[in-house]
Amino acid sequence: MDYKLTFSGRFHYRCGGGVSFHQHRDDYQIQLVYGGSANIRINSEIIHVTSGDVVFLKRGSYHEFFVDSKNGMRTLEVKFQTEDSEFIALLDKISTCIRDEGERLFGIFSQIVMEGYRQVFPYKAMSNALLLECIALMVRISQSENISSLDATSPSTIDSSKQSQLVADVTEYISLNINKHITINDIAKGCGYSSDYLYRVIKRETGRTAVQFVNNLKFKQAKRMIQHTELSLSEIAWNLGFSSLQYFSRFFRQHAGVSPSEYMTKVRSLIRTDY
Repeated sequence: MDYKLTFSGRFHYRCGGGVSFHQHRDDYQIQLVYGGSANIRINSEIIHVTSGDVVFLKRGSYHEFFVDSKNGMRTLEVKFQTEDSEFIALLDKISTCIRDEGERLFGIFSQIVMEGYRQVFPYKAMSNALLLECIALMVRISQSENISSLDATSPSTIDSSKQSQLVADVTEYISLNINKHITINDIAKGCGYSSDYLYRVIKRETGRTAVQFVNNLKFKQAKRMIQHTELSLSEIAWNLGFSSLQYFSRFFRQHAGVSPSEYMTKVRSLIRTDY
């Protein structure tokens, strides 16, 4: 398949802002909303999009949008070109607006944007490969196929054995108590398992110790809150049960290799790459 990524970016549109009616004669465009909402007009159709919606614009489509959420709208966007009939036939199967359940598309689009931002060779080839993965997933979502089985980290892939149920129970307990300081003994008691059994099963199932497993879930939630909200780092630390911003900063740096303030600057700033 012959196609070329021409643009990728991360944007924050303010409330009341947007883009006036226009078209891209040569480019297809995908806009993934990961925060806020807007009214989008595509030709004569009006769609209200919110966080988790992905809008697919065929080349030549006239479109505009106006942000209506108080905190604005955050998006990841890519544009690409193709004259390949096989690839165009694939694109014709994609619906105008789909939902990114499980944030799988968000993860891949984020990678595309960061590849363009860092421009480490061979970033163009990597970005194009990631784009093809996105297109394939969007086709499957549009056709209402169950794609959760493709994600090895998805809870839906865990079987019904007691061991796997334990991991699911622990994950749910942590999610419900993410704003508290919880110990492994708290989790074991709350889920109805002994601490020793919980330690053994988590290590066997995930390859991590119980403490590493809990910390990894907290780290993922910290990244989501930095990416998807306008909360300050102090508010995020408080919402995740950390006793101080300093403790949270040390925790985040240990997992990410950068401070939370550095990470926030990257993911909340505007990034645009023309290929």
